[in-house]
Amino acid sequence: MRNTMNISASLLVLLMGFSLVACGNSSPAAQPPTNNTGEQAPAPEQRPEDSAAIEAEGILTGWADPHTVEIRVEEVPMAFQVEEDVQKSFDDIDDEDSVQFKYVERTIEGDSTTKQLVLTEITKIEADEPNGSNAGGNVTSDRPQTTELEVTVEGMTENRAATLAQGKGYSLYVFEPMAFDAEDNELTMKIDPDYNVEIEKLPSDFNLDALKMDAKEELTETGEVKELSKEELSSGPMKDAGLFMMAQNDKKTQYFIVKELDGNGFIFHVDAPVGEPSEGFLPMAYVSLNSIMNEENTAK
Repeated sequence: MRNTMNISASLLVLLMGFSLVACGNSSPAAQPPTNNTGEQAPAPEQRPEDSAAIEAEGILTGWADPHTVEIRVEEVPMAFQVEEDVQKSFDDIDDEDSVQFKYVERTIEGDSTTKQLVLTEITKIEADEPNGSNAGGNVTSDRPQTTELEVTVEGMTENRAATLAQGKGYSLYVFEPMAFDAEDNELTMKIDPDYNVEIEKLPSDFNLDALKMDAKEELTETGEVKELSKEELSSGPMKDAGLFMMAQNDKKTQYFIVKELDGNGFIFHVDAPVGEPSEGFLPMAYVSLNSIMNEENTAK
């Protein structure tokens, strides 16, 4: 009987010792995280540090592969990675649409010299409200709202779609990379408005000699003024110009062109900065300007 009581007492002391050990270590050991299925969740992916977001505009060229898109920025093609959450933004954007976007430069892990361009946002630039509208007055026109015009860019001649734009008393066709502001009578490149043409409609009794003096005064600030002869103009897009004067420096070329279109005289004040966009800007601008027609302005 004594032996049984001794054994019971020993067991009781041993159990109390285990209880004291457990109470002294009340915090459970850290466990690996699990997902909803109870399986161990993978560790978060370590992504290289991104640069600050950069904003830009360009023209969508197309998809190189399901995750890479090409955009022309100032006529220079650039490739961007498109992650899944941004791909849905392309649902309403077609090739050759003008776009506004943001991207980051991401360093490739293990290669600090290589930068990956990753799109974070992109939206389509809609045509300016005055383009193809009646801005500048209630102007009536029987011309088609869209057409195709022949243009030669970088030695290649092709037909490109153009949209009717209506200014104050006249209309003209405008190619997609460009915009027309009817209020200011100004034709510009969307990606860089420093490329522009200010259109000035002349009175019926304009004097060409007086305009030549105005041209010299305007162009002198840019550089030495030169007047192109009829022979020099004969093979160019402005061969029928009554006056074609220009000046240039290392930053831009400026033109002062007087031409009669559809029975009306116009001055075209052209600014063409030095840069790749000028190769497409001038040919498209000349075609648009040559498409000008007088319109009956019914505004009161």
